[in-house]
Amino acid sequence: MKVYAASVLLYAFSLEETLQIARELGYDGVEVWHYHLLASKESPAKLRQLAQELNLSLSLHALSWDLNFTSQLPGVRESSLELLMSSIDVAAELGANPVIVHPGRITAPNDDPELYWPLLIDGVTRLARHSASRGINLSMEVMEHIPKEFFITPSDANRLLSAVEADNVAITFDAAHVPWDIQPLAYLTQLARVDHVHISDANAGKIHLPLGNGERDFRPLLRYVSHQMSACITIEGMEYSRTTALAKRNKEQYDLLLRQSDSDYPLI
Repeated sequence: MKVYAASVLLYAFSLEETLQIARELGYDGVEVWHYHLLASKESPAKLRQLAQELNLSLSLHALSWDLNFTSQLPGVRESSLELLMSSIDVAAELGANPVIVHPGRITAPNDDPELYWPLLIDGVTRLARHSASRGINLSMEVMEHIPKEFFITPSDANRLLSAVEADNVAITFDAAHVPWDIQPLAYLTQLARVDHVHISDANAGKIHLPLGNGERDFRPLLRYVSHQMSACITIEGMEYSRTTALAKRNKEQYDLLLRQSDSDYPLI
């Protein structure tokens, strides 16, 4: 099981520096945020070569801020899809696979989510077709239970997979998005096809905390993923200062949890 660093754990660094730091800290790969690449203005081809030299695997987190490809406004919807397709193109240049995509959201707060499902299915079908043409896998992320999100449960994920029927589409499971009263492993095992896992800590009131700073017990989850799945894990978080402390601490805590999971928890 490979462990990746989200590039935004080192957002103040260039991506060239980020790849080098990730390798020094013992990560197996980096999930490059496309927005990080836009901000740093680096060459995808050069980053691809550097990743190969460092023996790092890459995935890509597609653009998500300000995008909504299920918007009821056609202009917003189409421009969002165009930008997501540009993320897929960048992933092909980087040699990054899969591309992690946030689903669309509800436009008006009181709308019925069912109104948005045809737009979601159509959008993912178009993205999957473009991804396949570039040799890229698409991984749709199940979101947290907050206003306007409607792709938020295992049944939503499984419904989408059944509707799209594309071999290159799978699901990203984000442990921080699991409702607090549900165990992450119980949630994960309800998902039909997961190829990517996001992990960060949480407590009852806040998500995306550094590992070890929350109250989740991730040892059963890590035990299951490491022994029963072929998915990669990305450690998430956001650091705006020019420091490696967050990326370093997260990797140390992850390694500790992984060691403990091997000794403390039987396979289910």
